[in-house]
Amino acid sequence: MKFKLYFLAILIIYSCSSQEKVVKNISCPGEVTLQYDKVKKSDRGKPIAKKDLKNFMVYFLYDFNDTIQGYVNNKLKYEKFLKLDGSSDKHNDYFGYNYSKDQKTPVLKIISKNKKTCFDIEIDKKYKLIYVFIDDKSKWTARFSNIYYIQ
Repeated sequence: MKFKLYFLAILIIYSCSSQEKVVKNISCPGEVTLQYDKVKKSDRGKPIAKKDLKNFMVYFLYDFNDTIQGYVNNKLKYEKFLKLDGSSDKHNDYFGYNYSKDQKTPVLKIISKNKKTCFDIEIDKKYKLIYVFIDDKSKWTARFSNIYYIQ
């Protein structure tokens, strides 16, 4: 099971099917890597998010040993100490947000309290799932997807 979880994290992070770009944060210092996971024919049979949903889910995957805060439009929506690693059976944590009544595109901000780093980006409404990673150098990656990797 542990090998499968580690393999899943590596697959998600380094999948050759995703497009990637580095962008500046809105208010946090530095940059964040954004990945876009397109649904392919080979994804048939996998659970796929419905396009007409007016919400998104943020999943925290792989290596976290930190208190994490999640904000949407500057409102705290998530705060928790996460202890996640590739050898753990508990391999994800998440929160969701419904933007159906929002007039503007939602802004997601994630803060690592221990590492004293954050990222904040506008949500791409074409995607309903956001997989969040932080590496050992405190670099953030947010992968936009409509494919449920975690069930």
